[in-house]
Amino acid sequence: MGAPLVYFLYNHSQNNHPNTGNEVGDSNWKNLDPINDEIVFMSEEIEDGDPISSKIPFSIPETDSQEAPRTFVKNYAEGVWDRVWLAGSNANQGGGGNYKYALGAYIDGTSQSAIVLQAWDSTSRESYNLQVLGSGAPDNSMVRAICTTYSSPGDEWAGTPLAGDGPVNTITLTNGGITSSQMVYFNVRLLVPSTATPFADEPVLCLYMSYQ
Repeated sequence: MGAPLVYFLYNHSQNNHPNTGNEVGDSNWKNLDPINDEIVFMSEEIEDGDPISSKIPFSIPETDSQEAPRTFVKNYAEGVWDRVWLAGSNANQGGGGNYKYALGAYIDGTSQSAIVLQAWDSTSRESYNLQVLGSGAPDNSMVRAICTTYSSPGDEWAGTPLAGDGPVNTITLTNGGITSSQMVYFNVRLLVPSTATPFADEPVLCLYMSYQ
């Protein structure tokens, strides 16, 4: 069978609709360039379509934990911040909610294993020591994700803290291996604790699967 091709996509609209365009997207979904584009969590002062030269970070809360209010894709080709309107939850002052179709990937091929979403320090996938990933303690990762391939997450979803490849700190996006090409979906949020220090970390999200 060979390695399946993987295309990451994001919903840049406010329509909670699935991607109907496979790897190329549709009127709601755009391709995420894995080399030049980035998923970025920022302040509510940044608006959809602002130039990528505009950068206003979120504030670390004084107490408890707070979700970064907005999620964007750094659209390198267009030079703008594309807001991922449906990303995040409606908990911890977040700006999202019960949305199934925020982020996803089109798997062009088949797999032996389930499709698993992971987070690492870099593409070498050897460590998760960045502060945003818990400084080596996976359960403290600020990057929270939830599978939405089969159902909506709920309005105030908590998500799983992503860090490394342990089963407790990854999310599975399919019920076992896939026998034909398909989309998988997930949602993400950044939950920042008051104990955090200022940071500009760049973790890497990746999909893991086995194949023949």
